[in-house]
Amino acid sequence: MGYDPAFLGEPHDVPLPLLLGKTAEDALENGRVYDFTHFSIVMNRRRKFAVYSAACVDESRLINVPRDNQSWHVDDRIGAENQVGPEYYAQNEYDKGHLTRRRDVCWGERREAEKANHDSFCYANIVLQHHNFNTGVWNCLEDWILNSLKSEKKLIVITGPIFKDDDEEYCGVHGRPGCQVKVPFGFWKSVFYVDRRQRLKGLSFLIRQSPERSNDACEYRRLQTYQVPLTTITRETELHFKHSLYETNPLLFWTSRLAAASRLSTPEKHLITQPADIIMDREVSG
Repeated sequence: MGYDPAFLGEPHDVPLPLLLGKTAEDALENGRVYDFTHFSIVMNRRRKFAVYSAACVDESRLINVPRDNQSWHVDDRIGAENQVGPEYYAQNEYDKGHLTRRRDVCWGERREAEKANHDSFCYANIVLQHHNFNTGVWNCLEDWILNSLKSEKKLIVITGPIFKDDDEEYCGVHGRPGCQVKVPFGFWKSVFYVDRRQRLKGLSFLIRQSPERSNDACEYRRLQTYQVPLTTITRETELHFKHSLYETNPLLFWTSRLAAASRLSTPEKHLITQPADIIMDREVSG
């Protein structure tokens, strides 16, 4: 079973986002949702990477499934021609970066968890991530989120790349002529959960991958990670979420009277360098 919008329970449904503009135009098979075990993917036919990967995570039922680096595979439903394959990850500084984390979907019965583990190694769930980015700031962000939400056992995690028209073209180690593979500018992640007061809450994050096209490891350590309103994710990706989900974000930001009338402290982006920097709740002034 793939992504479940009702995973967090009634009445806290989290539907998959709608595709708008160029994102909708470039979607494979008109935005078809491909289901995997505990997560689902929508593909970008032009970039051959996922538009997003949406996962249901049950921390209370996690099973330790050993990582198997022989599990990389293409999904026949999507087609090898619509997925960036192994030749683009060979003999270079790019990792096979998971969108939905392998560990996050390894839950349930043993066979179910093992199937989810295998599914996570599908090239549809993989994106070109510079090694220093994948093992550094991106990995740190994922750990920080889990650390901040360690008391919440059920999570919905939606992750995707940020595409720009001027993204760097990469043609693989053999320099294939006319290739259309480009390295994503950055990545975003939105997490939804139900807090102890039974409120649906959402956190969103954005981080760019390319430090001005530099391969310097020190430059990657200086990349900045931001917590952002869900509206920022919509602006960067042309994905429109259920309206009420925007209001679950502690950095709620609307160019309307809503924030002003409620006297909410609403930064449009918030730099985080450690788990303690993550804003979990909206502050109401005065």
